[in-house]
Amino acid sequence: MTVESKTRAFCNAWQSISMIYEDYARRMGISYNSLYILNAIQQTENCTQKQICEKTLLPKQTVNNVITAFFKSGYIELRELPENRRIKTIHLTEKGMQYADTLIPHIHHADRLAMEALSEEQQDELIQLMDLYVSTFRREMLGE
Repeated sequence: MTVESKTRAFCNAWQSISMIYEDYARRMGISYNSLYILNAIQQTENCTQKQICEKTLLPKQTVNNVITAFFKSGYIELRELPENRRIKTIHLTEKGMQYADTLIPHIHHADRLAMEALSEEQQDELIQLMDLYVSTFRREMLGE
């Protein structure tokens, strides 16, 4: 198998995972980007829009649109940082936590079961190889 065919196979697998997330989001009545951002907010303490952009690699405008919609729906509140009032941290409201709890735990459960299907050695190897792949891919894409 050539490097090109291996790359294509890897990209197809990665796209399959993304499509599973998209299908789940659609079935739950939320956009993929909104689900992705909701998960990031839940996982990041005192999260900012900049952190979400860095973590998700989504454009600033997309993140801002989702954050605005979440704010209008009462799922999040924004708090100014005392040291820099222009920067606001994003926090789930009680309503937002309840909403996230209807969506996110199923994803984490599926992730955990998928990982548990691998031996401990395979899990460690997968993580190590993905870290290497991602760092190399990022470096090449960003020209670093």
